[in-house]
Amino acid sequence: MIESTALLVARRYVRGMAIAALVIPVCWHLLYDGTMTLLGWSVYRWPWVVAACWAAYLAIGVAGAFNLFNRARPGLFAPLTVASLALVTIVMAACPPEEILRSFDWAWGSIGWLGVIVFWRRPIGNLVAFLLANGVIVSVGLALGDQLDRVTLARFGMVLIGSCALQLGFSFTASGVRQIASSAAESALAQAEVADRRAVAEAVHQARVARYVDIRDDIRHLLIELAEGADPADPLVQQRCRAGAARLRRLLSETDDVPDPLLHGLRAGADVAERRGVEVSLVRVGTLPDLTVETCRALSEAPIEALSNAATWARVTVVGSGEEVVVSVIGDMPDSPIAPRSGVEITAHTEGERRWIEARWSLVPAAA
Repeated sequence: MIESTALLVARRYVRGMAIAALVIPVCWHLLYDGTMTLLGWSVYRWPWVVAACWAAYLAIGVAGAFNLFNRARPGLFAPLTVASLALVTIVMAACPPEEILRSFDWAWGSIGWLGVIVFWRRPIGNLVAFLLANGVIVSVGLALGDQLDRVTLARFGMVLIGSCALQLGFSFTASGVRQIASSAAESALAQAEVADRRAVAEAVHQARVARYVDIRDDIRHLLIELAEGADPADPLVQQRCRAGAARLRRLLSETDDVPDPLLHGLRAGADVAERRGVEVSLVRVGTLPDLTVETCRALSEAPIEALSNAATWARVTVVGSGEEVVVSVIGDMPDSPIAPRSGVEITAHTEGERRWIEARWSLVPAAA
């Protein structure tokens, strides 16, 4: 829940800046550029060409908007850049020399906002180069129109610096907001991950405490029976002792920090059997996937119980793949009922003095 909320907040901040980057040039172009185009209709050399440039500006803005709300397409940068700078040149050429850099020559002042849209997901250096190219085009136009007097140059420098400051300032701010939102989202995700690990650790601890209480009660009852005269030579009593020792051993082994808790638990059960003189071999084939503590417990309970009942020998085989784990035990153990385990398929087969038990877990449960 925290993860999705953090990502949602970060995306909203970024999306808000993208919307602002689109609203500013749209309003500027519709209200200011459109008004100047209509008022200067009789002044332009080629009014219909200027009108076409006004419409082309909108088309470039729509194409560049893909960079705002969708994944950037690298193939669009060069065509959109060339088309934007061409608009500046054409509108300037359509104006009389004395109107260059004035109100009717609207393209050079508003084209920077197109650059903000086009280079939204690009390094800020791309926008700086774009604005410099725009300034060079205007300078060449002033030179060709013989408009290089001090007043015009001063006005050009002032307006150019002012417009570039607005456009670059907005881009720097948007980039900062994106970085801050991304950093905040990563921090929130890290905190959520720590909280999740703490909750899982607490749940595992509580489960171990509950299992310890169960095992303690079983062992206490067994000790009370022995103290009251139960025969230690009774096979049933011996079996209960072996099973209790294996369960206690496995409970203690779960507290160890090991890379493979399933094998660790099986080795603990095999160790208990070997202490009774049972010859145990344990073989692993394949790679085991990441298993939860509950799954490891369900997979190992039946095999460990079988090891505790083996008389002289047992062989444990663990076969793993990306989506399935199979634990099988074969040995000279008595035929006894096996309780079902949640999430694990248990299969047992007896042939003569041999008994074979298999516990199978699959990532995708078998169809009923």
